[in-house]
Order: sequence, then structure tokens, then C-alpha cells
Amino acid sequence: MRTKAIYFSALMLAAVLRLQAQQSFSSLDELWRFALENNAGQRIQQMQVEQAQAQKRAANAFLFPTVSAGFNGQDNIDISETPVPGELVGQPGETVYMKFAKKYNYSAGINVNYNVLNWQSVYQSRMAKVNLEQQKAGQAYSEQNLKEQIGQLYYAALTAQKAVAIGESDWAVADTLWQLTQKRFEQGLTDAIALNQAQISKNSVAQQLEASRNYQNECMANLKTLLGLEAASTLVLTGSMEPESTTEALPQPLPNSRYTELFRLKESYATAEQKKASAALLPEVSFRGYFGKNQFSDEFSFSLKSENWRPNNYLGMSISVPVFTGWGNRSKVSAAKIERQIAAQTYTDELRKSAIADSLSAQKMLSARQSVTLGKETFELSGQNLKLASAKYGQGLISLDGYLKIFDDYLQAESRYLNDLSEFYSYKVLFESRK
Repeated sequence: MRTKAIYFSALMLAAVLRLQAQQSFSSLDELWRFALENNAGQRIQQMQVEQAQAQKRAANAFLFPTVSAGFNGQDNIDISETPVPGELVGQPGETVYMKFAKKYNYSAGINVNYNVLNWQSVYQSRMAKVNLEQQKAGQAYSEQNLKEQIGQLYYAALTAQKAVAIGESDWAVADTLWQLTQKRFEQGLTDAIALNQAQISKNSVAQQLEASRNYQNECMANLKTLLGLEAASTLVLTGSMEPESTTEALPQPLPNSRYTELFRLKESYATAEQKKASAALLPEVSFRGYFGKNQFSDEFSFSLKSENWRPNNYLGMSISVPVFTGWGNRSKVSAAKIERQIAAQTYTDELRKSAIADSLSAQKMLSARQSVTLGKETFELSGQNLKLASAKYGQGLISLDGYLKIFDDYLQAESRYLNDLSEFYSYKVLFESRK
């Protein structure tokens, strides 16, 4: 009984491990949700957004005063002597040198500094804000690209699955054709050339079937990479893919706004950078304050009694007006202005090119759907012709060359249909990923 229990437990554990190692998806939306949570690139993008948020907080630090507390001690090894009139000490007409300090002095207090007006810090904060927006826009565009890649691979994998299933059926037909030809050859009703042609046809179908399987494996491997799955994991796609009718609504051709937004933000960043460079020529205003106490002593030790400490407080304001800072700053302003103009021109051009590309993609999507509709009809008719030809060949009503011609037409119709199907979904998912 104990052995049986151990054996049963081992089987259950193996089943659980198999379930954990297998990931099954029935729709593209499920793939998208899983990828956005597990894709390594998306995690890095999120960390970059968090990094930009921290940089923005650091750039905004100028809005608050800096406060520091300090304690200082000083040993006046040689106290400087100050010349004073002798009348002060009962020696008229003479100059007397006196020391006006203690050997040790201590100070403790709080320093407060605040930049009231610093335009460079203002525009540096603006640059940090735009940088954060750029990182968020980059994350959104990366998410769109990830969804587009996964969508294309998903439909490509489904197309490959469909091609494998059809290919297995084709191989069965080719094998039946070869068997019929071999039988007729043995009966002396055909020659070796016909038998060789049947074998060649069978081999060609087998090669195409193997190519479809390899393509399916390649799509699955690329999907596992984007989904963040391990190499040992098993990926199963249970979704279906059927061509849509010509009357069914297609996804709206949305503009590629996440892409063009990146260029708009580059222009905003360049504008803030130009203003920061220009701010080097503007005045700065700052306040400073010190609130503390001093203690003087002839001994190394100091007292903590309040009566031994003397107040020392002050407030100050400084205004700095640049008069001449060299030609370097002016050159920086000119360079920043040109950079802003380049960014603005690039943004305008990208808007134009993106609109043209989107219009072309929408037209190709409509054309591809029409091709799929016609290709499916041709493929189905070719399949019917193949069945009729198979029956006639078995009855000796048509030659092998005639049968192979119909079989070849069927294979070509199949290839065109699957290619058109894959192309249609590649354009369809292009716009679906932008939602």
C-alpha cells in the first residue's frame, strides 16, 4: 500500500509539473495580457519610467530651501594682534597691539539657503518633466510594438498550424496516388516514368509539410521569447483563424499616434533645453540665513550651559546679474535653437510619413481581405477538382499527367490562399495593436 501511495503521489507531481510547464492560449487578447506582465522588455521600460520619476523629483528640489545643522570648533593657535591707540589703555601717544579673541571658540546653528529665482533650474525641471513623458510614451510605443509582433506571430503560427493540417491531408493524397500508380505499374498499365512522377510528387508534398512544421516551430519559439517563457515550456494555441467575409467590419485604421508622440516630445525637450541655455544670461536671486550661537573659551572643553553661549543670527540676500560670461553661452544658445528647429521639422515630417504609411496599410488590408475571400473559394474548388480527379484516375478515365496537373493546381491554390491569409492578418493586427 505504501509503495502504491508513493507511486500515485509521483504521478500526481509529474502531472502538476507538466501543467505548470504548459501554457495554453485561446485568443490573442490572452497572449497580450500575459506578455505585458511577463515580457522582460516591458519590465525594463517600467523601471526606466520609475527612474525618470526619481530624476524629476531631484530636478524639482530647487523649489524647496536647503537646511543644514552644524557644529564647529576652532583652536586659535596664534591669535592675531590688532593695533589700537595707546589712549585706550593709558599709554597716550603710543600704538599698542592687543589680542581680541579667545584660544577656543565654538559655534552651533542652522544654515538655510533658498534660491528664489534660478531660471536654469526652472527649465532643468521642465526638461526632467518632458523626459518622464518621453519614457512613458516610449513604454506605450514599446507596448504597441510588442502587441503587434505577438499578433503577427500568433496569426503566423495559426496559419502554419493550418498549413500542417492541410499538408498532412495532401501527403495522404499523394501517398494514395503513389500507391495507385504502383499498383497500375505492377499490372503493366503504366510505365516507370509515371511511377517516378508519383514518387516525386509525394516527396515534394512531404518537403512542403516539413517546411510548414519548421515554420510553425519557429513562430512558437519566437512567441515564447516575447512571452517570457522558458525554453522547456510548452506553448499551445487553441484559437481559430478563419477569413472574414467582405461585409464584416474591419478594425478602424487608427493613426500611429504613439509613434509620432515620441517626436513631439523630442521637440518639447529641445525647446526646454534652448530656454535653459538662454537662462544662463538671466539674473539669479537667492536668500540665505544662519541661526545659531557662539561660545568662546580659554580652555579646550566647552560648556553646555545656555549663559555661556552668545546668539549669532543673520539673514542675507544675493542678486547675481551676468554681465559677460564669454561667447560660449551664446554659442550654446544658438546650437540649442538649431536643435529645436531640427526636432520640429522631424516631428512634422514624421507626421506626414506616418499618415501616408497608415493610408497604404489600410488599402492593403482591404485588398488582402478580398484576396483571401477569392483565394478561399479557389482553394475549395481546387479541392473538389482533386477529389473528382482522384476518382477518375482510379477508374482509368484520366492519365497520371492530368491528375498531377490538377494536384499541382490544388497545391498552388493552397499556397496562395495561406499566404494571403497570413498577409491579411498581419495588416489587421497592425491596427488592432493601436487600440
